[in-house]
Amino acid sequence: MGRVLARFIGEHSDEKEFGLVELGQLWQRAARIDPAIGLHLHRQFMPRERFVLVYLSQCSATVGEALRHWQRYARLGSDLDRLSIYEEDGHPVLQVQVDGPESLRRHFGEHGLAMTMTQLREYCAEPVVPLRAEFAYPRPPYHAEYVEWFGPALQFGSSRTCLVFDRSVLDVPMRGAHPVLVELLVEGLEQRLARLRQFSGHAARVAEHIRAELDAGVPASLESAAEALHMTPRTLRRRLQEQDLGYRQILAAVRTELEQHLELQGLSREQIAEQLGYADSAVYLRARKRWQEQGPE
Repeated sequence: MGRVLARFIGEHSDEKEFGLVELGQLWQRAARIDPAIGLHLHRQFMPRERFVLVYLSQCSATVGEALRHWQRYARLGSDLDRLSIYEEDGHPVLQVQVDGPESLRRHFGEHGLAMTMTQLREYCAEPVVPLRAEFAYPRPPYHAEYVEWFGPALQFGSSRTCLVFDRSVLDVPMRGAHPVLVELLVEGLEQRLARLRQFSGHAARVAEHIRAELDAGVPASLESAAEALHMTPRTLRRRLQEQDLGYRQILAAVRTELEQHLELQGLSREQIAEQLGYADSAVYLRARKRWQEQGPE
């Protein structure tokens, strides 16, 4: 998200990771260009920058299935916001909660709900409009745009940021329903959940750093990970060994995870090899064969 915001304000950023302070500054600068950037930022994401869960939603059988997938896997896409889905008075509620400073909550809330409505508008077999939308912040000056996104029933200054739907929405079919693709994507996301539980402490931080490097097309290395974690390569290697892990194991796990996302975008073997940091497609294919036969090294 940080690189997308930087691109929007006309800057090139070599940053691989963005903290809360940096993100807050980027949002503020973007809002000076477009006050409603929270509602519009999703349009700035290129296909390769979209989380694989977006594609899973598109090929789900119904809205209800897509929402269940979002609830289970959204944590894989962001550490700052959480998505929860529950019933209230017989109506499904989709709520966004932001673990960040007050200055970020409106932007993240707008972004999350606008992205949800984009998916529902573009890929549902029939129109879907919330019964009402609630926002845990005051009414912004551009509130008229909210009607276009979320319908006329708006509540600002609420205790939560959420969309409330009629229960019948859960049965609305998705136009791109593809059960085989759903099965494949779910399998990959379940593996990611398992790795998320497996990696903790320094290993989790290394995995996150590798993801950012590969996503940016930057060669991943133990040395760069150690620098990002403010320690020497020798110290980082020792910390990982304390968790019975090595850098190459973590790198292989992250490459396996990213490969599926790149295949879904239709990239060629050569392009995937380059994105994953392999010298050529032959080396990549040999590594891929090992994944399939033995799992990540």
